[in-house]
Amino acid sequence: MRRKTLSLWLAALVLLLTASGCGRSEGDVLEDLKALKENLKHYKSTAEMKVRVPNVEQVYRIETWFQEPNFYRIQLADAQGRVQQVVIRNEQGVHIVSPQLKKSFRFNGDWAENQGHLYLFGPVIDRILESPDRTFTREEGTVVFQLVARPENPLVHRQRIALDARTLYPREIALFDRDGKELVTVEFEQFDPGARFKPEDFDPQRVLAEGPKERPAWTSGSRFGVIEPAWLPEGWKRVDVREEGGTVVLRYQGQQGALALTEKRPESLQAVLPVSGKLWDLLGVPAVVTEGQAKTMYWMHNGVEFTMTASLPVEDMARIAVSTLGEAGK
Repeated sequence: MRRKTLSLWLAALVLLLTASGCGRSEGDVLEDLKALKENLKHYKSTAEMKVRVPNVEQVYRIETWFQEPNFYRIQLADAQGRVQQVVIRNEQGVHIVSPQLKKSFRFNGDWAENQGHLYLFGPVIDRILESPDRTFTREEGTVVFQLVARPENPLVHRQRIALDARTLYPREIALFDRDGKELVTVEFEQFDPGARFKPEDFDPQRVLAEGPKERPAWTSGSRFGVIEPAWLPEGWKRVDVREEGGTVVLRYQGQQGALALTEKRPESLQAVLPVSGKLWDLLGVPAVVTEGQAKTMYWMHNGVEFTMTASLPVEDMARIAVSTLGEAGK
């Protein structure tokens, strides 16, 4: 009788460990992740993202919709839930939608798959499976992977991905710099693989129609001060600043050449972004980069449109741009 009771107890323990994910090895988890991605046809997720930039912590609310084969809608809102921008991919391409400006811009490319993996779970799984230097641990109901960020850039060196030990759904993603300082934390509040969507849910015009009816509080020409980057490459310094008609132009000089940063508040429907550029993620703020003899980066934040032109690597331009996100006008 005692032996039978012990056998039943051991069987229950094994079942409990397997159900909780504690009995799975790293190899088991990787195989389960492959199967999960193959069967993940649609989902909806909500998360809070904290971006730690110089002088301040930015908080964003993220809502992501995904529908096979590769449609997605990523809504970025501020801490109060006011929608700032929406990134949509449909059969026409990738779109950045600004509900406040009532404007939509279309691009070609795979931004969310390559850089926007903080928002889409499929690319997160790909990074885990493809990483040659991942580490695997278990922590408080989660399985955790530590990876070297690829491609490497001056901002992000490592990333930490925590998945629910039972379902393997995302729980938290964190990005770290070379000093081990946490730059970005995304905490997932909901992941619903049962959510289904229609093609019209990925229509930029529908997002515009559902946007705010009133004009933004800010208008063209309203003063916002001079927003200066908190980081510049070594040896670079500001040589000029001018403000006229609500537009600010800052000029910088360094050994690698010159840099110009223009800031303004556009009128509704007057924001201009180049459709031939590539999308770039500024830790929660989508930007557009065009390349030529000099590179130009465009982005919008808190109603201010920024344009940076420089002969620097895009990674350095992105670091400069990110350093403006926590700055107030002076």
